[in-house]
Amino acid sequence: MPNLVHSKPCVFYYHHLRNSKISSSLSATAASQAQQLTVEDPAVDAAAPQAVEQRYPGLNSWKTVKKEEWEGEMQVQGAIPTWLNGTYLRNGPGYFKAGDHEFPHLFDGYSTLVRLNFENGKLTAGHAQLQSDAYKAAKSSGKMNFREFAVVPKHANFFQRIGELAGMAMGTTLTDNANTGVIRLGDGRVVCLTETVKGSIQIDPRNLKTIGRFIYEDNLGGLIHAAHPYVDEKEFITLLPDLLNPGYTAVSMVAGSNKRKIIGRVNCNGPAPGWVHSFAVTENYIVIPEMPLRYSVRNLLKAEPAEYFKLEWLPESGAWMHIMDRKTGKVVTCVEVPNFVTFHFINAYEEITGADELLHGKPCIRIIVDCCEHEANPVILKRMTLEELRSYPGKVLLDARVGRFTITLHDGSTKGSLEAAVPPVEHGAGLDMNTINPRYVSRKYRYIYACGAHRPCNFPNSLTKIDLEEKTAKNWYHPGGIPTEPFFVPRPGAVAEDDGVVISLVSDDNGGGFIIVLNGSDFTELARADLPYGLPYGLHGCWVPGQVPQI
Repeated sequence: MPNLVHSKPCVFYYHHLRNSKISSSLSATAASQAQQLTVEDPAVDAAAPQAVEQRYPGLNSWKTVKKEEWEGEMQVQGAIPTWLNGTYLRNGPGYFKAGDHEFPHLFDGYSTLVRLNFENGKLTAGHAQLQSDAYKAAKSSGKMNFREFAVVPKHANFFQRIGELAGMAMGTTLTDNANTGVIRLGDGRVVCLTETVKGSIQIDPRNLKTIGRFIYEDNLGGLIHAAHPYVDEKEFITLLPDLLNPGYTAVSMVAGSNKRKIIGRVNCNGPAPGWVHSFAVTENYIVIPEMPLRYSVRNLLKAEPAEYFKLEWLPESGAWMHIMDRKTGKVVTCVEVPNFVTFHFINAYEEITGADELLHGKPCIRIIVDCCEHEANPVILKRMTLEELRSYPGKVLLDARVGRFTITLHDGSTKGSLEAAVPPVEHGAGLDMNTINPRYVSRKYRYIYACGAHRPCNFPNSLTKIDLEEKTAKNWYHPGGIPTEPFFVPRPGAVAEDDGVVISLVSDDNGGGFIIVLNGSDFTELARADLPYGLPYGLHGCWVPGQVPQI
């Protein structure tokens, strides 16, 4: 057998080998496998091509989940704090096919739900498929039946195509594949979400069973909304983009209700609403972003994917931040800001600029808005095709930073600023999938937990704790691993902002995976538990306190 170390299927290991010696950055298991690949096997015909599975970090992150349902008690290494009692729920794409058709983009995958239940130092885990109409139809018919992020159903004839377009106007052909996030409403109900309004589906957190569609009992309509609403114990706030009369309507829904009410509306300055995957809220204001990566009706109607899928990059149209009063719905100001691209806002809060800075008897207020900002480069969307993600080393991970907007109220300013809140080198100039201590949402805060970069890499492959005051970061890295959203759970009764734990799931380069629990303060490992196999890359989660699983 020829030496495979330098062959393309083993390109991942090539970057960890020097003069046939294993680099110290390889895990022991990966090193063993790499060495085995170099052994001559006289029983194999050297002339015959040998099929070798391509290996890359987080091997199962970008593959369809091994089983559609699984649960089990975990063997824990280390010690889980006994105060950690509740359930971490995670949602994300995990089933990347319909029949023989493989989906092209990460965001197309059908929702795979994960449940991690912590009780008195013990851990039970499980996963299941969300039973959306889109998923059930694909399973029964062997083909895709609804429009996903980057793909549309194939039509047998012109009339089917016309019918599908007519269905878009009514929302019937849009997907209900709620594969983006999962939230716990103030009344305890748990809902999975995506960017289509119909993709709001309630589940039972005790067993991951699908209860059914979450019906909004109002006449506000709307086909799309922000995938990440603001949620607290009292209310739910989201944005409804208007593609025909470009603007956004902010709506709220009190806990225990299914009825949304209008807070207010802003009109866009550009030709179409900027993509609003998420937004930010302070104590008194809603921050409505309008970035130049904009919704495109033309691209939505196309039968084949456009360059940026359902979106369009229009840098010449500019970027803006609209500030709306949470109580009155009045637009307090709209400022132009440098062009930006973000999926996820981190937090926002208000600062009084000083008693000596009064304007017409009112103190000047600064609004600070932080996000994971991708250096105004929309190409990040194209890097999330499954082909790109499965290619290693592939194309280099694009730079990202903690983008900090500063917007001043009551002084007549027409422009806001954008800069890096910490030096990007601290977190490897890669950043996304952020969480913070939930007690500090809409308040001044210090710490961000997110996925960072241990370069070279083609996708965020480390966990990072960012200190906004010291402008430094602590980083956790597992060679060959792809970790998911580091979810912070505060310790009951804690005073310090970082007194708690961070939970993440990691898929490694061998097809395995594990659950990791880190100390929220010093970012050291407290416990881990091996999964029977690596799970697909999940996106976002929520915490359900004191929840015991119902098997």
